[in-house]
Amino acid sequence: MHLRLLFTWSVLIAVAAAQLHCDPVTQYEKDGQCCDMCSPGNKMLPHSTCTVPACEACGKNEYQDKYTKDDKCKLQRYCDPNKNYEVAVHKSTETKTTCMCKQGFHCSSRDCMTCVQDSACGPGFQVQLKGNQTHDTVCQECPHGTYSNESSRDGVCKKWTECEAGYHVEQSGTDISDNQCAEMERSHLIVICIPVLIACLFVAGFIFYLCRNKSTYVKGTAKGCVDCLTTEDELQRVATQELRTPVENEDELSVPEMSTEDHGITENGNFVAQELGKAEVLSRQESQTHGVYEV
Repeated sequence: MHLRLLFTWSVLIAVAAAQLHCDPVTQYEKDGQCCDMCSPGNKMLPHSTCTVPACEACGKNEYQDKYTKDDKCKLQRYCDPNKNYEVAVHKSTETKTTCMCKQGFHCSSRDCMTCVQDSACGPGFQVQLKGNQTHDTVCQECPHGTYSNESSRDGVCKKWTECEAGYHVEQSGTDISDNQCAEMERSHLIVICIPVLIACLFVAGFIFYLCRNKSTYVKGTAKGCVDCLTTEDELQRVATQELRTPVENEDELSVPEMSTEDHGITENGNFVAQELGKAEVLSRQESQTHGVYEV
């Protein structure tokens, strides 16, 4: 009878335990019961009971980031300045402090067990992306027209210098050097001015040549030089007008050769030259004069 009762009691306890469901985050099982744990930032004291846990806050440089039944907190990580870490400030007992690298340093690995100095971009390069906690400096080449002549962890390339008036680029810049400017000497000015002067003389001579060869209708004045450079239609119009202008009789313009037969002698003994077309007039005048004397 007693054996039967003991067996029944054991079965009931087993069934109750099988039906027990404790919260895995905030509780733990003890003697077939669900007991409460201490909250994050605390540790459990030894005299705690299942239903009323005795908790105590974590001390300096300690933390507890989960519900716990442990009687000790975890120690915060020591950020050694000799390993290029910043001095850690533990702001909470509920979270683990992460060691941060000093400015200009980055973690050497994913676990950041130590910090190494950021790389510097050498001459001819500039910083594209500064180094930080997780990665090293990223560099890029200087674009054309810029230069960098020093190593830097945060610098950018500088533009080439533009030479001022009266100066010229003696040596062009590169990705590691600036333009070299030098004062322009008189010899340089002469070299520049002589070709310009020759070009001006050539143009002036060419214009004079055109004016001279096309001056049939103009008389060499400044206006003629401008007119001689007009269009072919204008020149043709001027030529047409000239052709329509009446020309004097060549017989009236020409002067005949003088001979002894063309000369007459007046009563006073003077020679008279007779031009063509006027001989008859002179003869009439003399005949009239002789007629008056004879009367």
